Amino acid sequence: MIAVPHGKRAPRTGHHRADLQVSATVIRDQADRLRGQWHDFVRHQPRDAEGMPYGPAFPFAATHDLRPSRSTVVPMIEELAKSGDRTLKRILAGTDSDLVWFREFLLGELRREGLRISFDSPDLSLPWPMLAVRTEDSATPSFLGYRHEIDQTGASYAPVYSPAVRSLPVTSLNTDTALDGIGRSDEVAELLCKRSQLTVRTHSDELLKSLADAEFDEDLMYFWCHGAFNEYGAHRTMGVRLSDDKVIDADRVHEHREELSTAQESVFRPFVLLNACHAGVPAATAELEYLGKSFIKHGATGVLGPQIEIPQIFASEYAHAFLDRYLTGSQTAGEICRALVRHFLDDLHNPLALAYLLYCGIDSLLEIRPCTSSPLTSMNGDGSALPTAVIPSQATESPTILPSTSAPLTE
Repeated sequence: MIAVPHGKRAPRTGHHRADLQVSATVIRDQADRLRGQWHDFVRHQPRDAEGMPYGPAFPFAATHDLRPSRSTVVPMIEELAKSGDRTLKRILAGTDSDLVWFREFLLGELRREGLRISFDSPDLSLPWPMLAVRTEDSATPSFLGYRHEIDQTGASYAPVYSPAVRSLPVTSLNTDTALDGIGRSDEVAELLCKRSQLTVRTHSDELLKSLADAEFDEDLMYFWCHGAFNEYGAHRTMGVRLSDDKVIDADRVHEHREELSTAQESVFRPFVLLNACHAGVPAATAELEYLGKSFIKHGATGVLGPQIEIPQIFASEYAHAFLDRYLTGSQTAGEICRALVRHFLDDLHNPLALAYLLYCGIDSLLEIRPCTSSPLTSMNGDGSALPTAVIPSQATESPTILPSTSAPLTE
């Protein structure tokens, strides 16, 4: 493990370094155990004195606002923070002198506040925002995702493209229509339609056709769909499924972008928000990361996705809050993630924003040029205004952006 200090003189080697004494297997087990405890929080079910469940099923999953359950929620959040502290200490455990000194330095830095931290690891993906440190001003450990802006790096990177600068961001909603109307999902679609040039894709063939285009010049891809496994004998990967049965996994992304990666005219630089339901599959979190890394490899500026199965109500609230801020072009993804952690935790007593982890996207920012006219207005040949709207493409057609005098439609 290597740590580069922020704003301080570094030692002769330019960084602090120590070999961890716990194995990668133990680290993965600890990370999975912590994710499991957060999953148990989501699936919390009140029980009576005899241990029998009562009330609505899984009340924490039914709303994003947990203030009415404050007396129950707060002690559970404190226990999650203690688990995050224990997990971090177990990862850094050991008696080697270099490791002892390194651990003291790293924990001291993490106890500070307002840092921008990138954890670089090509092999181990940990739920960094869920980890925690003890501070002098509180008996309860403080979550890293609450104190700092955090992302994880370590994937293979495509050449860096200059950000597109335009008055209206180019976005896509890649969705399973079975999720229409859940939580604020319709409001998310409306937000994207009003404040961006939106393409809606509801079938895998539409998405794969777009991925095979050398000039895939979207600023943001939003996935609101289900996670699903692809199995070919011993080969098993996690991907996403839109309204049809075909699974889009990392292999399919590579198949459609591989030959374009070295093409001079190829453009691929979206920020990806991956809101995919895991359906409770235990290995889904780690395997879904491969899909995110495949986007990064081919040029995506960052990927944001959950580390556990997130309730759909909360997922739609988080997406609306994130996109509302990101589309302004005034805040980076790292700044927004930390702000949302504080909003949901401080204002609504809900810790689940900590379950979202950025991959390589801490500095992702929309570059927006001021618009001199209404963002949803184009011009006729005679110079008169022509309202425009985006309609979903159909299963047998390519995604389209068509003029219309009616309100945007979603399937």
